Amino acid sequence: MKYNLLSNYKLFLASLGLRPNTIKTYYYRMAKLLEGHYLVNDCSKIDISSLIFKLSHIHYKNQFSQSKNALLYFCKCYQISITNKQLKNIERLQKQTRKKYRKATKAEYPKIKRTINHLKNKKLKVSFLTMIETGLRVSELSQIKIEDCRICNEEIRFSFIGKGGKKSFSIISKKDNTPLYACLKDTILYYRDKGLDSKKLFYSSQYLQQKAKLYGFSCLDLRRISAKLEYKKSKSKHQVRNKLRHAKIKTTDIYLNSPIDMKDKE
Repeated sequence: MKYNLLSNYKLFLASLGLRPNTIKTYYYRMAKLLEGHYLVNDCSKIDISSLIFKLSHIHYKNQFSQSKNALLYFCKCYQISITNKQLKNIERLQKQTRKKYRKATKAEYPKIKRTINHLKNKKLKVSFLTMIETGLRVSELSQIKIEDCRICNEEIRFSFIGKGGKKSFSIISKKDNTPLYACLKDTILYYRDKGLDSKKLFYSSQYLQQKAKLYGFSCLDLRRISAKLEYKKSKSKHQVRNKLRHAKIKTTDIYLNSPIDMKDKE
């Protein structure tokens, strides 16, 4: 019964257009919530209160948010009623969670930049440079297809499903980065002429993370570098926040204070 419920739930999430990694996360979180839960053929009989009780034992904000979203989508999938009182209880529990910060390792931007510029793999090089230019998360970059790209007024606009399952956009303009713009434009038009609109423009998330680690940095380092470069250009924390799509300015402060050395020591 549990397997059938989760299998249909997974298909439901896919029908909403959520990205694969998000579907995988919500599937896993919902499976954890249903552990030990007595299931019957009638989904309306599922005890939501006991699932909310399990939520109360999740202490970290990110994990709680994933589990909460998984539960709400599950209720929507099986048309399970959830009361306003239960929703308020979930909101109260979420406010009690805390963010789990990973200790950022120190990285040197000039060294990373030289490493990327010397890459012989053009697609890998462009993938990393696009992350620096746009501040996209690796999970966002890796999902972009040719059909998700729009070229207009010397700008390339990418559409993708961002954090939390929301549709978002990012732009690379010829004015800001002419070489990268030209390279991406040529690639997009090449595949579009061949009718390959469903082809991924960049490498997979796993591949990019593995290669970054091999070269001595992380994909998150590239996002932090993007934040610092944007602040250097605009002198505005709010501009950085908008570019990286942070929910809170506090997160932007963490990125701007991250241990990334932006100066060339040579």
